Amino acid sequence: MKKSIAPFFNIGRTIIRAYRRFKGMKVRYLKLKNWLLVTLMGALGLSGCHCHKRLAEPEPDSNPPAVRDRGEMLLMYGVPTMNYQIRGQVKNAKGRPVKDIRVNMLERNMETTAEGALVGDPEAIDRWLQNTEVKTDKKGRFEIKNSGLPQEQVRLMVRDVDGKSNGDYKNRVVEMDVTPDDVDRTNAGGWNQGTYNKDVKIKLEKK
Repeated sequence: MKKSIAPFFNIGRTIIRAYRRFKGMKVRYLKLKNWLLVTLMGALGLSGCHCHKRLAEPEPDSNPPAVRDRGEMLLMYGVPTMNYQIRGQVKNAKGRPVKDIRVNMLERNMETTAEGALVGDPEAIDRWLQNTEVKTDKKGRFEIKNSGLPQEQVRLMVRDVDGKSNGDYKNRVVEMDVTPDDVDRTNAGGWNQGTYNKDVKIKLEKK
């Protein structure tokens, strides 16, 4: 029995020696030792044995959570995000506001045609447009509040969907570069990279 157990304890001692070299880690040597002993005993079917000697308690942590060792690496899992707040006004070539124009903020992987139409499944596109669009008021104003992946360029799809009743204008895609001056980092932190604020003037041409 001793010969069959010996290799397991040799492996345990080897792991412990290697672990003790990492001085920057919070978990103490005795805590790991106890865990390894319990694990090895369970693997050997000795978990039911009664032990008269209490395993050593781990040493108190000399570094409270608020203080990190220089060698400690903080790992975070998530996806970078950015908030978007875009305000604008749509006018025609004569400078008059145009109401009831649909405006959508495109996702960065969406493709558009020269005529300002999305490329892809028509039914899926229609559902997406209806769920994400905003409409200009009687003064041609609109506001978009959104959040998503950080982008180097924001694109707005501007569409006239009511035909001649409101002037019959051409659809267009407005492109705006994201510059550091446009990003408010007051509430940025963690994976949030701040808020993109932009005021835009859009001019539509008749068909």
